[in-house]
Amino acid sequence: MASSSRVRSAGVAVAVAVAAAAAVAAASGSGKELDQDLVRGLDQELGPELNQGLDRVAILQGHPLLDLPVSVFETRPREQTVMAPNERTPLRGGLQTPQRRKRLAAVVVGAVVVGAIALGWWWSSSGSSTASTKTPSSEHQASGANVGSAICGDAHYESGYITLANKKDDHYFYWYSESRNDPENDPLVVWLTGGPGCSSMMALLSENGPCHVKSDLSTEINPYSWNDKANVIWLDQPTNVGFSYGSEADIDKDEDDVGDNFYWFMHGFLDKHTELEGRDFYITGESYAGHYVPAAAHKIWQENKAVKEANATLRINLKGIAIGNGLTNSLLQMEHMLDMVDNSYNITLMNQTDYEQAKKKLPECLKLVEDLVKSGDLSPTDDQFKDCQLLMNPFQGAHRNPYDIRLPCGDVPDPTQCYDLTNVKKFLNSPNVQAALGVSPNRTQWLECDPRVGLEFMKSGDVIVNYESYVADLLNDGDVRVLLYVGDADTVCNWYGNKAWATGLEWTHKKEFNAAEERPFLTANGTVHAGDVLNEYKTQFTLLRVFNSGHMVPQDQPAVALEMINKFLLNEAF
Repeated sequence: MASSSRVRSAGVAVAVAVAAAAAVAAASGSGKELDQDLVRGLDQELGPELNQGLDRVAILQGHPLLDLPVSVFETRPREQTVMAPNERTPLRGGLQTPQRRKRLAAVVVGAVVVGAIALGWWWSSSGSSTASTKTPSSEHQASGANVGSAICGDAHYESGYITLANKKDDHYFYWYSESRNDPENDPLVVWLTGGPGCSSMMALLSENGPCHVKSDLSTEINPYSWNDKANVIWLDQPTNVGFSYGSEADIDKDEDDVGDNFYWFMHGFLDKHTELEGRDFYITGESYAGHYVPAAAHKIWQENKAVKEANATLRINLKGIAIGNGLTNSLLQMEHMLDMVDNSYNITLMNQTDYEQAKKKLPECLKLVEDLVKSGDLSPTDDQFKDCQLLMNPFQGAHRNPYDIRLPCGDVPDPTQCYDLTNVKKFLNSPNVQAALGVSPNRTQWLECDPRVGLEFMKSGDVIVNYESYVADLLNDGDVRVLLYVGDADTVCNWYGNKAWATGLEWTHKKEFNAAEERPFLTANGTVHAGDVLNEYKTQFTLLRVFNSGHMVPQDQPAVALEMINKFLLNEAF
């Protein structure tokens, strides 16, 4: 008989498996429980496209992992942008055609499954597969405000835009903070918030940035900012996320776009900051950044191989990636949602009977999802839909935050309302703050997440693509290090699922990595048992379980997160 701990969150696993079937039923008109206010909000945002069967794919009720925040569906006016000059590739004098994956027949199904799982909905390019024929000019446009320390902190900061050389009219917003330690020599780090479609400014002001916003909308220094020993960029991407903006006709929709755009952003940024060329470089991120980070790093790694072969100067000196509570191998991680019944917090989310039913039903529901994706059949029967959907009711009744099961969450329409983001939203929408940050008049309303961006990634099927092979390529290179860290109170992108794909990864030192003994992760000069090193191979690949933390480790355990990232940047063992 299973212990009480084994029945704590069984419903979550089924929710993930069922989400696809629920989304399919809704998209085909059989979904019965729809929030009509959210439907209207999406209609206002996304227009006629939603009248073609996509209008309900992201707004299902009946399970916490698919309840999207109302704030996501705020109406934002269409911006008018000004065309920027075309630009030349800094390496080859031409644009490389991205290699695109075959689109899945039932992309909406899997997209909703995992897209809603990723934190991004609340935390808040080329768009063609053909080669570009643009003839760019020689400069990246860069604009911005030197905000000094007037707004956020005790070091030099800069914010503004880089115009992407590979796009028609796309402008990426960034906030750059110099190191508090040794800015002339410390490494360069980029942070990417997930989604898909959510702004990194949220993490900057709530997690690992140089300051946090107080209730009176003033700021206070964050002593645990990740620019403690690094120069850090918080980047709004893809296009139309946060303060970034671009052409409606040239939208982003998958990791090919993410990788290409990130690569061109970095060259534009380094054109402006030549002192950072060749500096040790790391890409970090959270949640759906389990897609973003491998894609961006892999693009740079590929381009760097060509640079080395040409004996050219290496501008982007990629040294490593770090992913927190990431979503990388989506379908495999779905299978391990049920494993969170073995959480260490003595929290019961459903009774023994419900747990046994969920455990029995899970394989069937997962099979339903897989069959739908493979067949392209977007019309599951009502019985299939209802049988799986009913298993979620006990989990909802527990009133727990799926991103941090330690926290209660009362009778709210969706779990995103367990977090109060009011201060940050007011701060970033202040005209005075926007003026100081150099925000474009094309993008004066800041949202934590843009639903149009998320929908494009859903429709393309990007959310169910497995990107672990990109990580394997980086590891096999031998010069790129990887850190996976996971707060163990998160059910959504939990540590079981991350361990499953990490230990299953095919790479040169898989055997040694998997054979490593689990050991304590000690911080504060060895006085605090902050987590466990689950697997490792030297300092090249490390998987950390972080105790007493949910989905956002830098928010829940800021001191631990800072010591962790500093050790990684210094190439020290954990």
